[in-house]
Amino acid sequence: MNIKVDGNLQEQINQLERIIQLLDQIEEREPLNFISIKDMCKMTSWSEPTIKKLFNRPDFPSCDFGKEKIAEVSAVKKYFSVPRRK
Repeated sequence: MNIKVDGNLQEQINQLERIIQLLDQIEEREPLNFISIKDMCKMTSWSEPTIKKLFNRPDFPSCDFGKEKIAEVSAVKKYFSVPRRK
């Protein structure tokens, strides 16, 4: 990153402070943790076909990672925090 010193020094200091704030926000975020269908089967003791149906639901927060379906753990927690009925 190159920063020129010519010009308004206060403006450049403000820009550096904004960059530092953005870097701090990035560092504060929790890392993303993903769970696979097999992991979910082990955790819940549900059958693999049941978990596959869940991962294929349009409202379930899963995505394709290559040939495998995965879901972000905090999104799964949020999904199960809301009661759902058939």
